[in-house]
Amino acid sequence: MHSSWFSYPITRPFPFRWFTPVAIVGGLILMVLFTIINLASSAFYLKPIFTDDPNGTTTQSVRWFMKAPLNWDNNMKVQCQPKILSVGDRVFSTNLGFQYSVKALTSSDDDSDFRETYPSIAYLNNTLEDCYLTRVDINLRKSDARASNSWWLSWITTFTDATASCNVMTSEGLVNITLGVEYTGQSDHIYDYVIEDDYKTHASTWWGTRLLNVYFTGILSTMSQTQDLGDDSYWMTGGITFTTNPNIKDIRDPKLFNLAGWFLSSDGFIQNEPLNDTSFIKTDPKFVPVVWESLHYTRILHSLIAVTSETKTPLTCFWTKRIFNTPSSH
Repeated sequence: MHSSWFSYPITRPFPFRWFTPVAIVGGLILMVLFTIINLASSAFYLKPIFTDDPNGTTTQSVRWFMKAPLNWDNNMKVQCQPKILSVGDRVFSTNLGFQYSVKALTSSDDDSDFRETYPSIAYLNNTLEDCYLTRVDINLRKSDARASNSWWLSWITTFTDATASCNVMTSEGLVNITLGVEYTGQSDHIYDYVIEDDYKTHASTWWGTRLLNVYFTGILSTMSQTQDLGDDSYWMTGGITFTTNPNIKDIRDPKLFNLAGWFLSSDGFIQNEPLNDTSFIKTDPKFVPVVWESLHYTRILHSLIAVTSETKTPLTCFWTKRIFNTPSSH
C-alpha cells in the first residue's frame, strides 16, 4: 500500500459530560490569573520619590501584590538610593546647629589595631549616636605689633578648631564619624556659625551662642593684658588645647579635659612648659586668666555641640546650595 507523507487525525468527543464546562471555566480562570500576574510584573512604571525615612520606607512599603506568586522576579521591591557620605563633605544635623566637615570615617571597634578606614560610606539618614566633643584647639593670633597692654581687638584673628565624634549604623556596620568645626568669633554679636539662631524655636542654641561669644571675647581680652615681656617684645601667638577624657562624663569634673599649651613671643621666646596640671599657676601665673577663660569657653562649646548634635539626630548633607533630604525610594 502506498504510504503518504500526509495524514489526518481521527478525533472524537470526550465521553465525560463534565469535561466541557470544566475546560471552559478552567481556561477562563487561568486567563484571569495569568493576566493578573502579567499586570503585577510588567504593567507599571517606577516612580522615584524623596523621603527622609528610607529605612521605614523599605520595611513598611511591601504590599500583597509585591510578593510571590504575583511578582516572581521581585522587581517591585522598594529600594532606596543612599547618599554617599565622603571625607571632606559638609554636613549639619537636623537640630540646625554647627556646620561640620567630615574629617574621618572609621569602623567603630574597641580594638584600635583592627579599625578600618573608609573614604566614604552609604548613608541612609540613620541617626547619630554617642556624640561628644573630643578636642578643642584655641589658636591665639595677635593682629598688631603693639607691645604694651592692648585692647581685645588686637587678638581678633584668633580662631578655634573643634573635633567631635559620633557613631552611625551603616551597611558596613557601626561606623565612627569624626566631625570638625571651625569657630571664628570676629564679633560679640555675630552668630552665623550656626544654621538656626531663633530663640523661640532653638532656645538652647540661642543661649549657648551668646555665652560662647562672651567667653571667646574674654579669651581675647585676657590675652591682650598678658603683655609683660618688656618694651621690645610681646606675645605674638599661642595655642591652648583641651582633649576630652572619654572615661569622664561629668562636665563639672576638672579632669574632663586634658590641657596643653604653648606661647611664642615676638623675639622667638617659646613658653611651652606643661600646662596639664596646676603647677603652672605658680610658675607662670600670668597665663592663668587666659587658660581659665579658655576652660569655660571649652565647656560651653562642649555643651553646645552636644545640644546641636545630640543622640538620635540624623545628619543633613549639603547639596550645592540646597540641603540634602536624602534618599529616593522607587
